[in-house]
Amino acid sequence: MAQTTAVGTTLQLQTQSGTKANGQAQVKVHKFAYVSPGAANDDILAVGQALAALIDEPLMQISRVDVTALSDAGGAGQTGGTTGTNTGTTA
Repeated sequence: MAQTTAVGTTLQLQTQSGTKANGQAQVKVHKFAYVSPGAANDDILAVGQALAALIDEPLMQISRVDVTALSDAGGAGQTGGTTGTNTGTTA
């Protein structure tokens, strides 16, 4: 059976940096690494909202991305896996 180890957490803000020629939103992703994996979702959302207020672009989404390493029970070899958790969307 696979064992998991928390590797880290990243806060991502998606903002609209403009509009494409076809009318779709041009999205910019701002990544903030080294977030404590034990941080509460409400706290990450509050920090994301505070950071978004400093960016002069409309906020589209705030996301929490948790990275987990997977290994077999024997410990031989590791394969990195990523699981994302969306903590909230602001339009």
